[in-house]
Amino acid sequence: MGTLTLWIAFNAGVALLLLLDLGLFHRRAHAVSIREAALESAVWVTLSIGFGLWILASHGRGPGLEFITGYVIEKSLSVDNVFVFILIFQYFRVDARFQHRLLFWGVLGAVVMRGAMIGAGAILIQRFEWILYVLGAFLLYGGFKLFGADHLVRPEKNPLLHWVEKILPMSQTGAGPRLFVRQGGRWLATPLLLVVIVLETTDLALGADSVAAVFGVTQDPFLVYTSNVCAILGLRAFYFLLVGILPYFQYLDEGLAIVLMFIGAKMLAEPWIHISTGISLGVVGSVIAAAVLISIFRMRIASSTDAVNASDKPIPRRFSARLVMSKRPSPTPEYIRGLAHRDLDQRAQVAWDLSGHGAARTLNWLDEWHKDEGFRGLVVQEQFVRPHGQNLSFPRLTIGIAVLPETFNRIRAANGSPPLADVPPDQDALEFELEFTGHFTPPPRLDILTTKAPGGDGAIARFLNKFGEGIQQVEVDVTDVDRATEILRTRFQIEPIYPATRPGANGTRVNFFLVTSWNGTKVLVELVEQPKIASHSDFTSYEKS
Repeated sequence: MGTLTLWIAFNAGVALLLLLDLGLFHRRAHAVSIREAALESAVWVTLSIGFGLWILASHGRGPGLEFITGYVIEKSLSVDNVFVFILIFQYFRVDARFQHRLLFWGVLGAVVMRGAMIGAGAILIQRFEWILYVLGAFLLYGGFKLFGADHLVRPEKNPLLHWVEKILPMSQTGAGPRLFVRQGGRWLATPLLLVVIVLETTDLALGADSVAAVFGVTQDPFLVYTSNVCAILGLRAFYFLLVGILPYFQYLDEGLAIVLMFIGAKMLAEPWIHISTGISLGVVGSVIAAAVLISIFRMRIASSTDAVNASDKPIPRRFSARLVMSKRPSPTPEYIRGLAHRDLDQRAQVAWDLSGHGAARTLNWLDEWHKDEGFRGLVVQEQFVRPHGQNLSFPRLTIGIAVLPETFNRIRAANGSPPLADVPPDQDALEFELEFTGHFTPPPRLDILTTKAPGGDGAIARFLNKFGEGIQQVEVDVTDVDRATEILRTRFQIEPIYPATRPGANGTRVNFFLVTSWNGTKVLVELVEQPKIASHSDFTSYEKS
């Protein structure tokens, strides 16, 4: 149905909307609120549905339903894009103010790449009709792979990223939302350009399923293209809307897998069984709605049982990392500075959120280590007895937060100037501990760290130069650091950073390990030798909602 006039008019409209979005509504870089994202999402969905209704009225029921079905499929699949984008931004520690601008460039590239993929697909289908069966088999395989997908993000293994880093001179200083900056008389790429490259290559990989799925609904290139583009245009607002409510989509991967496999089976069975577009839309909508409803139901059950789950044994730590991460605000520098808030409850809430993000980084490797009886017996467990007599037991973790010296001083002053830790003089660190007891179980415990020599070559200085303020390490207390190190080396083939245990703060003995978290990011783990902690039998907990 796509005449030359329609193609030109649609793409001109897309270009105009993108220019208005970037040049008028988002000219100033800022963190997008949920309210703003909800309003923008409503606008994009309204425009898309309106376009579908226009197709329905002007070209008939068939093309109209095909567009809407393709749009629903692509919109649903974009939720997976959103979760991967969250991991990418966390991996590169992208400031919330610049995320919308980066997603703009990501969407612009995605429109071009989807257009090229759809054009190539349409040409192949016209010349080789059997390609539809290849796409059907590809969707069956893609749906099968989506069951239990872990969504690991490994930018360090991206060959295009390595190539760009080798050939382009890179700026090591912040340049706001810009991708290039002029320094010393020459143009340099900024780290944000690397983020855009990862976004584009990730979308290219994820887009293959989307394009193939819509070709399973219609072979009209115009309908495939417009349904994809309409869903992509709203992806930025969709990202900022969903980033705070992803717990409701815990089982969406399984729903999307069923949708992809249904479309694949439909394409393979087409010569013998014809499934109308209306039935396809009903099946897709029902599966997605069921996945969301089951997710909500399961999350409510989990929320109600988490609060009462207690025994004499340590509580299992195999819960969804997606839930842990998405329930809490991102650990941005702005949020970390909330530790200097004048209100104690507000500071405790920020500490709890940061502690949750740090604990989420332990979900895979600490679980594996705990399977070893010898290592499990060395981990210090904090025990809490509630008034009704139920025992709670948690591994004693401390989350290390690296901040700039001025932030360090503000946080320390706001919390009553706790004493500085006695750090060995050869180590580039100043630190103090914050623990908010009586607010949550377990109480959030943070080590606030800064460098003695900003811009220097010390570990904290290098971290701040590369990543800025953020979660720098996870500390695990053990009763014998030498024995724990030997277990990790011999049974898990994890080598310590230092060949021998070294002095830590306040006379402790420590060693460090670099491990990979569940989302592919590297995590610095510090084993700290501590005496066993007695049961906090007088502890009464409450958690603010």
